[in-house]
Amino acid sequence: MEQVKSILCAALGFLCLTVVGGIGFIWKMYHNQQELYSMMNGLVGERGQVASSIDVNQPIIQRVVSQSQVWRPVQKKVKDTVVQIFAQTAEFNMLEPYKAPTQKTSRGSGFFIRYEGNVCLITNAHVINQAKAIWFQVPSMGKQFLDAEIKGISPDHDLALLQLTNESSSRIEKELGKIPALELGDSDLVRRSDEVMALGYPLGQQSLKSTTGVISGREQHMIQMSAAINPGSSGGPLLNSNGDVIGVNFAGVVGAQNVGYIIPINDLKIILPDLYEIPLLRKPFLGVLYNNATESLTEFLGNPKPGGCYVIEVVKGSTLYKAGVQRGDMIYAINGHKLDMYGEMNVPWSEDKVSIVDYVSRLSVGQDVHLVVYRNGHRKTMNVKFSQTELPPIRTVYPGFEDIDYEVVAGMVIMPLTINHIQILAQGASGLAKYAEIKNQTEPQLVVTHIFSTSELYKSRTLSLGATINEVNGVKVRTLEDLRGAFKSGVGNKFLTIKASDHIMRSSENVFVALPFEKVLAQEEQMAKDYHYPLSDTVKQLLKSTKTV
Repeated sequence: MEQVKSILCAALGFLCLTVVGGIGFIWKMYHNQQELYSMMNGLVGERGQVASSIDVNQPIIQRVVSQSQVWRPVQKKVKDTVVQIFAQTAEFNMLEPYKAPTQKTSRGSGFFIRYEGNVCLITNAHVINQAKAIWFQVPSMGKQFLDAEIKGISPDHDLALLQLTNESSSRIEKELGKIPALELGDSDLVRRSDEVMALGYPLGQQSLKSTTGVISGREQHMIQMSAAINPGSSGGPLLNSNGDVIGVNFAGVVGAQNVGYIIPINDLKIILPDLYEIPLLRKPFLGVLYNNATESLTEFLGNPKPGGCYVIEVVKGSTLYKAGVQRGDMIYAINGHKLDMYGEMNVPWSEDKVSIVDYVSRLSVGQDVHLVVYRNGHRKTMNVKFSQTELPPIRTVYPGFEDIDYEVVAGMVIMPLTINHIQILAQGASGLAKYAEIKNQTEPQLVVTHIFSTSELYKSRTLSLGATINEVNGVKVRTLEDLRGAFKSGVGNKFLTIKASDHIMRSSENVFVALPFEKVLAQEEQMAKDYHYPLSDTVKQLLKSTKTV
């Protein structure tokens, strides 16, 4: 019994301590809160302007809602100007081009603008890449699909201009009275901490969403902001507080928060006339490679200190090649903008220095380019028109906008090497990575993109995907025209010989294969049936020639 009393007394004592401690904690919290209010009231009393703008007794939720109402007039102003885009794409197979394209639906955002008296749609190029049909939805018109067509696309800028069909324009005007369009602002006026609003259809959701943030700064030729950009928002507009477009939503960063990138609207303004006239618009470039200089290098060359942009390569056919710039030159100024030793300059439209690459992205074709160059201590001035650079043989290609040639022969698929192939094959054939450098893109190459498993070539275990063909039947080949001629030259020979470069182990530039020519040709018709590809004209001629020999 005494033991029970002891336990009860201990429990009662613990309970009392808990209650007293709780009351003490609550009193301390209350006391601290009163001190905080007293301090806030003191601040408000000292500065009348704070009292007029902040009500410390106003609930925090109410204050946040009040701030969000700043954007409500903008939301009303831009009603029905931002649409959801549905692109029905047919993706070309860059390794087995004879196969039917892969069908997909891509979703993104876009917005109406007026240009040359017409209402058009702006979106990202990647949203409608390889599209065979493009539909869009206007918020007030529900889920009815309207048709649009590609007027011009610039994958290098990731921008596309779409035109509405006559039927779509009529339906919108009939239901809404007119087609609403956004005004284009001036992205050169954008500065860090400016408040902005992004509009779009994130994650493919079919209701328009808005998100607000601030400008974080510039990165390369992009604007970085804190508003979220998710897949599906691409192509939507970024608005300032006046409701003007200052950028096009471009990309978010996976795994990062509050980091979104925007294409400045002035970039669109520069290329808009060309987009309206040219179906596939490529970005021109100056055509030089450079590295960072030092004052020691500048002194060694006999040039004025501290120095300029040191040129290490000049691409043949480029703008600066035509101007006369040479390897070893130092560029000190372009169009009046002084370049430092790192190839950067001050410009009025950026708070930070920008690279010469970013500056060039704002030049339009036909614009004058004035250069100040030093060559071994001698000052030279150069003037040239900014022009489209002659396309290198090894480059990115865009199926649907340009023809993609290939040859299926001797149990393999052979294509002109492109950047597209390098991106696909470089992980397995790492030696191809060297062709991603501009200096190695001036000479065409032929690449093996597929080998059929029932072919004599496959059984030989010599060539692999990513190999580049150097010779066929002793004839040097660089183009498909060369290749076709070399195959025909071997008619009547006992062996088909191929010399190639291996890009997997980088073991040799002279991998050599000898195959029984008659056996190789005997397989052609059966493999065409088995793998569902048409016999090429070259193979048909080879088969015809062997029958007459």
